[in-house]
Amino acid sequence: MSADSERKEEPESKVALRESEERFRLLIDSLRDYSVFPLSVEGRVSNWNLGAERLKGFSTQEAIGLHLSSFFPEEEQAERVPERILMRAELEGRSEYEGWLIRKDRSRFWGSVALSAMRDQDGRLRGFSNIARDLSERRRTEKAQAFLAEAGEVLTGSLEYEKTLQEVVRLAVRGMADWCSVAVQGSDGLAVRAAAHVDPTRESTVRGLLRVLPEAESKLARGIRQVVRTGQSELCSDTLEAAWVRAALGVDTPERFLSLGARSYMCVPLKARGTTFGAIAFVAVTPGRSYGPADLVLAEELVRRAGLAVDNARLFRKAQEALKSRDEFLSMASHDLRSPLTSLRLQLHAVRRDLQPGDERKRASEKLVSRVESMERQTDRMLRMMDALLDISQMTAGRLELKRQKVDLVELVRGAVGTLDEELRQNGVQMRVHAEGRVEGEWDRLRLEQVIDNLLSNAVKYGKGQPVDLTVSVDGTTARLVVCDRGVGIAPEDQERLFERFERVRLDRNVGGYGVGLWIVRRVVEAHGGRVSVESRLGEGSSFTVLLPMRGQAPAQPGCAQETGPEASPPAVH
Repeated sequence: MSADSERKEEPESKVALRESEERFRLLIDSLRDYSVFPLSVEGRVSNWNLGAERLKGFSTQEAIGLHLSSFFPEEEQAERVPERILMRAELEGRSEYEGWLIRKDRSRFWGSVALSAMRDQDGRLRGFSNIARDLSERRRTEKAQAFLAEAGEVLTGSLEYEKTLQEVVRLAVRGMADWCSVAVQGSDGLAVRAAAHVDPTRESTVRGLLRVLPEAESKLARGIRQVVRTGQSELCSDTLEAAWVRAALGVDTPERFLSLGARSYMCVPLKARGTTFGAIAFVAVTPGRSYGPADLVLAEELVRRAGLAVDNARLFRKAQEALKSRDEFLSMASHDLRSPLTSLRLQLHAVRRDLQPGDERKRASEKLVSRVESMERQTDRMLRMMDALLDISQMTAGRLELKRQKVDLVELVRGAVGTLDEELRQNGVQMRVHAEGRVEGEWDRLRLEQVIDNLLSNAVKYGKGQPVDLTVSVDGTTARLVVCDRGVGIAPEDQERLFERFERVRLDRNVGGYGVGLWIVRRVVEAHGGRVSVESRLGEGSSFTVLLPMRGQAPAQPGCAQETGPEASPPAVH
């Protein structure tokens, strides 16, 4: 009898059962994201599906007969976790486990196991059903969320700039790196400002990375400088064969690099308010740890939050410095305003006394003239101070006004020297003007008088009684004014900040001033479309050079000047 004939003679119930079993097998095999297989009463694999093969790496032939414990790491086996799961499923009908599981190649993954007891109609245990799933991605997401939540709390806990930078690298080595460094662009260039290592014994080695990164590294196509320049993240999963890594990470010596090691690295730009101002490098040293796209996403989110925190700390520090400068300025201004007011009050008392009836009327009249002149000088001094305060406010707000007219720079210089006669005599300073003919341009007369007065007074204060030379010349369409003294000089590191507001080089405690004179000079010169610079060496004097276009040009810094009609302008302050 043929097989087809036998199949036709089978009862319909058997055919239906076989078809049902086949559909169930297809259903189980289609669950590729789940490991679904039955276990015997002893806990051994009795069948295997494609999902189990995909998840655990064993083929059907290799898996049949394996005990459930074969899929657990050694420490879980030592605690008899598989046996306890089987026992609970037998007693309670179901048991669950979530933790580390292993594959055929002994690699670990975070997964879940659900066992259910299978019993026949008489209630006898016939085995267990096992459903397992890989939860590594879920665990990674949960850990990342917890890590970022912790990072948010830590980074918002301080507004101290240096502390915030150090907190960033310590967060990184706690959660996603073996060592980490953060480089920030500053006045001295791109420099590593903080670094940390997961091993405290190597902390001193990684702290040795704190330095300004050499300009030569800017030629590299990869690394910290490239990330800062482009604002784009960089990922290198395997660095063992990459010769460029040491220089790209800013490690200064091969010995230090070998000590720290690097198997995988990421570098992420540090940004705030649309500007890249630094970068954070993450380095993995542990064997088997290799950064991938998911790690880069987490690093970028951490650095995004760090960028905001660091920027807030920087702004807070600047605000604190500004408040300190303001308080110092107000203190000096209060002191300097009190002096002429006190003098003026004394003079008024003397005038009133001189006006009292007496025998020496003529002599009193002469004294009165002298005292009135003194009061005028004190009043003028106070007006200059008050107008200077107004100047500072206007220039800071970008409302410096220019009233251009035809002006002879040589005439202004000679006039300024003339007004300083008394001050020059008191200080024993000789001022020599060098000029050939007129130097005319379209400038704001009163503002240029401010510039000249500030530069000359500065030369007198720091010139130590030595001659001061003023040279006025023309170079094409540009007027040049050079004020050269032979005084104390200015250190190279102080020369740039000297033109900032409230900055002074305190070489002599007896020299007063607000530290705004040269700042006003720069703002006025730049408002005319020119520029001012200084050349100086300590102990050899200073030479300030002002270059002014002879015809009206746009300001060097847009928005710092507005053209208006003629109007009185305040004098200088030093």
